[in-house]
Amino acid sequence: MFLITKLNKKTKRNLRKYRNTKFNYSNFINEYYIDDDGYAYISTKVKDISDIISKHSIRDYEWVNLDYVEYVNNQAKYIPVGESILLEICGHKFSPKDEEMIKRVLKQYFGLKFGDSIIEKNINKRKALVLLIFGIISTLLFVGLSIFHITSGLISELIVFGLWFFIWEFLDLAILEASDLDNKSLKAAQLANIKIVFNENEK
Repeated sequence: MFLITKLNKKTKRNLRKYRNTKFNYSNFINEYYIDDDGYAYISTKVKDISDIISKHSIRDYEWVNLDYVEYVNNQAKYIPVGESILLEICGHKFSPKDEEMIKRVLKQYFGLKFGDSIIEKNINKRKALVLLIFGIISTLLFVGLSIFHITSGLISELIVFGLWFFIWEFLDLAILEASDLDNKSLKAAQLANIKIVFNENEK
């Protein structure tokens, strides 16, 4: 009994501590990412070019090593979209030709991701427009049935169901999903404008 009481007190004390725990997100971002020049730094360590460019690539049709860009994406998601990102590639001395190729391939990759986000936004807008049109048609049909006092029956119930369905789906796409896609597009644009530098020294 004493042990249970003791555990309960300990649990309550821990819960109070967890509820009162605070984390200064802004300070962490500034200390961990932002440098004196105002760039948000993402530093990566590589041993050779295959850490960045897929070893399966052929010349002039190079593609990124997906593990590498996944790491960059995971780091970038904590950086506010208002910050400019500088990607520092450390640990290996590349030739000027390889540096240019790496910059080109990474820019192409992040540019394509930005293009994908624009396509997703346009698809979302088209879906929302179609739902809005069907919602308007359902509303007009319901109003027409009400004028003629036909407010019961299977057809009327289907129209009412369709009306609410189209309204809710439209609101979900036009407000919630559109907001998520806007944020995703801004993040993709941030990475599409990334600045890339090389540092042969290993950090």
